[in-house]
Amino acid sequence: MYLAVFVGGAAGSLLREAFSFPIPGLAVLTSTFGINVVACFILGWLYAIRHRVHAHVLHFGAVGFCGGLSTFSSFVAELERIATSAGWIVAVALLAEIAVGLGAAIIGEAIGRRYHGRNAPP
Repeated sequence: MYLAVFVGGAAGSLLREAFSFPIPGLAVLTSTFGINVVACFILGWLYAIRHRVHAHVLHFGAVGFCGGLSTFSSFVAELERIATSAGWIVAVALLAEIAVGLGAAIIGEAIGRRYHGRNAPP
C-alpha cells in the first residue's frame, strides 16, 4: 500500500509540475487551477467506484496521484501571490477554484456511478 501511495504521489507531483501554468488573461486564477479541477474530478470518480477496485488502486489514485497532483500548499502560495498583486480579487480566485473543484468532483462521481458504480452492469 505504501508503494502505491509513493508511486502515485510521484506521478501526480511530476504532472503538476509539468502542467501548472498561468492562464493568459485570467490572472485571478491560480496556475494550478486546471490541475486541481482534474484532481477533483478523478477523486469524485474514484469515490464512486471505490467498491469495485482494490484498496491499492484507491491508495495509488486518491492518496498518491491526486494528493501529489493537487497540493494544498501550492494552492495557498498562489493565493498569496494573487493577494499581493491583486488584493481583494484573491477572494474571487478562492471561491472560483473551490466551486469549480466541487463541481468537477460531483461530475466525476456521477460519471463513476453511471458507468462503474455498484449497480452498473459488469
